[in-house]
Amino acid sequence: MVKRRDPKNAETPQVDPQKIEDFASRVDDVAPPAERGRPKLPASEKRNFKSINVTFNQAEWEVLEKAAAKSGRPKNNFIRWAIMEKAKDL
Repeated sequence: MVKRRDPKNAETPQVDPQKIEDFASRVDDVAPPAERGRPKLPASEKRNFKSINVTFNQAEWEVLEKAAAKSGRPKNNFIRWAIMEKAKDL
């Protein structure tokens, strides 16, 4: 159920309560947040083991943005992928 808040400002336009109810009732038609976007990783593959904070200068950042866009990957995923590819060559 939607919690309707009363406007503090009298100039705020009033919205039809039926429109609010129609909007709120569509929530159940949408996938739950856990099912949106990327699929869940199995427990053995979750990425919560270690993290790293890397600073970039402007030129490096622009190279990263262009390379990630060309590959169709998000920047974090591109960095992860590039590390794994380079490690194969060593």
